[in-house]
Amino acid sequence: MKKYLGLLSVVVMVVLLGGCSQGAKTSAETDTFMQSPTEGTEISIIVEHEGDKVTDVSAKAVFDNEKLQITDKAIAEQVADAFEKASNLEDAKMDYTKKETVITYKAPANSVKSGSSYKDGEEQLTKMGFEKK
Repeated sequence: MKKYLGLLSVVVMVVLLGGCSQGAKTSAETDTFMQSPTEGTEISIIVEHEGDKVTDVSAKAVFDNEKLQITDKAIAEQVADAFEKASNLEDAKMDYTKKETVITYKAPANSVKSGSSYKDGEEQLTKMGFEKK
């Protein structure tokens, strides 16, 4: 009887450890793709994925206030509004500091979508001039 209990406990440990390693294999990875379309502007697309499946996409634009002559929050809001309209953005949020203006938003549908192939998305972003960091 002791042999069976010992064997059973070994089997249970193997199954539990196997389950733990399975979870580790499917953890999400995050990659950032960046582009600087003009001096003082940096665009980032942040892609989370599990293997080749994209699980989440977000984006942000960072404007250097000094280089772009953004001197106060009112001007930053005008720049953010123009950027949102030109890029057809949804749910964009702006944060202003004296140093920079940051706009966070959902990544445009033409770049990469949640549920799509990471490899295809990476190719699309590269064609659009983004570099993986």
